Amino acid sequence: MSGKKLLNDFFQFIFPFIVVGILWEIIVDVGLITFIPSPHELLVRFYQLSIQKNILEKHLYYSFYRLIIGYLLATIFGIGVGVLIGVKKIVSDIFSPVLGLLISIPTIAWVPVLLITFGLGDKTVIIAIFLGGFFEVAYSTIHGIRMVDKNLVNAARIMGADRLKIFSHVLLPGAMTSIIPGLRLAIGYSWRALVGAEMLAAMVRWGIGKMIYEARFWNDIVTMFLGLVVIGIMGMLLDKFIMGYIEKETIERWGMIEKR
Repeated sequence: MSGKKLLNDFFQFIFPFIVVGILWEIIVDVGLITFIPSPHELLVRFYQLSIQKNILEKHLYYSFYRLIIGYLLATIFGIGVGVLIGVKKIVSDIFSPVLGLLISIPTIAWVPVLLITFGLGDKTVIIAIFLGGFFEVAYSTIHGIRMVDKNLVNAARIMGADRLKIFSHVLLPGAMTSIIPGLRLAIGYSWRALVGAEMLAAMVRWGIGKMIYEARFWNDIVTMFLGLVVIGIMGMLLDKFIMGYIEKETIERWGMIEKR
């Protein structure tokens, strides 16, 4: 990728933030809104927490550490369960209603149960992240498997392919158009579950959700809003530069979807 293309992509990414930041600053400065801090106050607090005290980086480090573990578990088990349900009718008949029941329960509602079951600390937060992404990955995989053209499966079987080859060369690649978007949605759900769980897991010392939760005790609205902005930006970066890259290198590169 050329330097000019990188610069253009960076400008397209940062331009909306510049526009919103300028409008936000004007609205706060003229007094139309008084209950939220201005962007320059957020920048000052960002400098204090990241450059002077090195606190923000530590919060983000622990949040991403938990996110990576929980999301990877959600991906592995979500795809595995989705394949089983999508391929085996008897498994589908048994477990599809159970998934339908569990997916309707908000992830944050699980946290009090997890706190009692697994105690305070990282384990509860990681399981909450896992639950936040698992169901989306599983449903996307089920949908993708069922959408694969049965004629392709039959053709592979006639040509002598065994079950493993049919799965790895036909079913899984064909389901990617559903799995990859499911993974993009799941990382957003997992990120939100992470923040909520960090707020409720009292023994967690570090994490962006913990930072926001502790700031409320001091009525530090600037730090709370900074946390919200960081959450939004990090979520957007995860989607655009990680999941978006995976999508480009798989289903978009293979010609399964149109290039954007």
